Amino acid sequence: MFKLIKAKGVVRIPPEEFDKPLKEVAVNILRKEYEGKIIKDIGFIVSVFDVDVNEEGMIILGDGATYHKASFSMITYLPEIQEVVEGEVTLIDNIGARINIGPFEVLAHRNQIFDDKEIDFIQEKEMLVGKQSKKVLRKGDIVRAKIATVSLSGPSNLIRISVTMKQPYLGKLSELKKI
Repeated sequence: MFKLIKAKGVVRIPPEEFDKPLKEVAVNILRKEYEGKIIKDIGFIVSVFDVDVNEEGMIILGDGATYHKASFSMITYLPEIQEVVEGEVTLIDNIGARINIGPFEVLAHRNQIFDDKEIDFIQEKEMLVGKQSKKVLRKGDIVRAKIATVSLSGPSNLIRISVTMKQPYLGKLSELKKI
């Protein structure tokens, strides 16, 4: 789920940036510090904007930089279990389908794509085919799925997300319109 978060902090402005506009420098520093990072319970930080930085800074003994209080807004994305998402299939392989849902690529395991008990992977055509239903999933298809698991693990805070398309109203959008 995308969220708008308002935050406050302190921005360190190094001496080599003193000749530039304070707000411009603060925006660049905050973007480098936060954008593209994953923070537990906040999620993936997509964008930092609407920065308001206090003109009056503080100096710390032994450090030539100035420290300024700042408030800013962030757009974040934190996937939630049972959340319904839509995205484009970016890769088909023997394991299943990789789907782009904005800032993340998620996995739909081959057993979570169709209701069929057996699913064939046709490598040369990069597609999965349900043996009984004859349903086909290809790279480039737009699908609707439900988030089944979210795992935030390791020192790099890597997020792993798996989805299912086996429930009613989930799957390839072009086939759902027929319902």
